[in-house]
Amino acid sequence: AVALGGSYGGMLATWLRIKYPGAVSGALAASAPVLSFEGLDPPYDPGSFANVVTADASADGGAPTECSTLVRAAWQVLFARARGGKEGRAAV
Repeated sequence: AVALGGSYGGMLATWLRIKYPGAVSGALAASAPVLSFEGLDPPYDPGSFANVVTADASADGGAPTECSTLVRAAWQVLFARARGGKEGRAAV
């Protein structure tokens, strides 16, 4: 048996394989941020997700020219609200 999952399901598939290696022969994690945790070696880059999403929204990624500018502006709003305490995080 092989554990499969995407995003959070991919995280669960990976953790299942790590914690119980005899339970499944392998794990396939699609779009799962398995290495997105602080304390890892090499260190996790907290801006990497935003960079990838912004690159996907660029003309090189096939999006309209103004799309990456709008995504960058959205990140600024999200990050500012997230830093705004409990109410700001609730708004996000």
